[in-house]
Amino acid sequence: MQKNILEDLKSRGVLKDISNEEKFINLENGVGIYTGFDPTAMSLHLGNYVQILNLLRFKKYGFKPIAILGGVTGMIGDPSFRNSERKFLDLETLEKNKNAIRKQLESFGLEVIDNYDFYRDWTMVDFLRNAGKLVNVNYLLNKDSIATRLNQGLTFTEFSYQLIQGWDFKTLYETRNVKIQLGGSDQWGNITTGLEFIRKTHGESADAIAMTANLLVDENGVKFGKSTGGGSLWLDPKMTSPYAIYQFLLNQSDAKIEEYLKWLTFLSVNEVENIIAEHNQAKFKRLAQKVLAYEIVKDIHGEAMAKKCVKISEILFNKKEESLDIEDIEMLLDFLRVYEAKEGQNFIDFIKENSICSSNRETREFLAKKSFLLDDIVLEDENEKITFKNFDGKYALLRKGKKEFIIIKAAK
Repeated sequence: MQKNILEDLKSRGVLKDISNEEKFINLENGVGIYTGFDPTAMSLHLGNYVQILNLLRFKKYGFKPIAILGGVTGMIGDPSFRNSERKFLDLETLEKNKNAIRKQLESFGLEVIDNYDFYRDWTMVDFLRNAGKLVNVNYLLNKDSIATRLNQGLTFTEFSYQLIQGWDFKTLYETRNVKIQLGGSDQWGNITTGLEFIRKTHGESADAIAMTANLLVDENGVKFGKSTGGGSLWLDPKMTSPYAIYQFLLNQSDAKIEEYLKWLTFLSVNEVENIIAEHNQAKFKRLAQKVLAYEIVKDIHGEAMAKKCVKISEILFNKKEESLDIEDIEMLLDFLRVYEAKEGQNFIDFIKENSICSSNRETREFLAKKSFLLDDIVLEDENEKITFKNFDGKYALLRKGKKEFIIIKAAK
């Protein structure tokens, strides 16, 4: 079982580091594995999703995955490879973030533990006596994640982050049979501090394992995070429309598409390789991108939502003979440009007010070419009145040219 998950991670190109492969292979079946998620926002994002998937891969092979919610570490902020200290969140915001992220993690079938529960009764003296004595300052200063910040300045608060994460691992190892901590490759220093705590407490024979996964990056090497591809890709559908995620993935280049399929879906490596082989025979069809977008939206938001995204995309860009409904339009509000207009407003005035064309002349050229469609009806007269006959009278859909779509919202 342990060999199987290791082979799976390696074949996908996910695994970056493991502290002791032999110890890992010899672990008893059913042990726990955890990853931490700090509540720095109201939602997790696509960059976090790869770590959720990795926990679920371990679950598939019989391990017990646990998501640690950073109720304490979220108050501090991880300094790893950052140029400056994170801004502290007020307690009310932190609590709202925790509640929202807990629900997200639980929706994936993960057990969630708030690490605040480990420390709620501690005093400063407890922290210094319990955690502080287990690690040498020189050991911490040699960590790349700390060393890279020393020139810019590092507060003691940030410096203590590794101690808390290390104590988390020790606590879970002792109380929940958690033998593995998994994180992104930028977490190696923090994770191995936990190993040091466990070694100091339980000796060299302790069977704790540190593992890291490669970070999800785009073709330019930019890490997927809270702001990716020109906008935030949140897992919360109220913060980022599932269709926006679908289109973002659909528009990925071929450079990283095989890697994304292996990292971000549950498709087997053989299935991915077959998809890529078929994709390469007719790249213009973008088969791999379509599979990637569908699989990820399906796994995050459900199959019905994934099918809806496919439907919307085909109607908008492939001239499928089907109509959008109001739910489709509202899903597009975060993706398309949206402008307000009053019922009966002159079309050319609306275009001019919102700079949709560079001039009245350009507007008339589009009209002459029959390149403006309002709710699928060709507009030819610049004085045509804007009406809201569809979508419960709330919206109209304007198409400019072949592929540019604009939502017109009825002004109140």
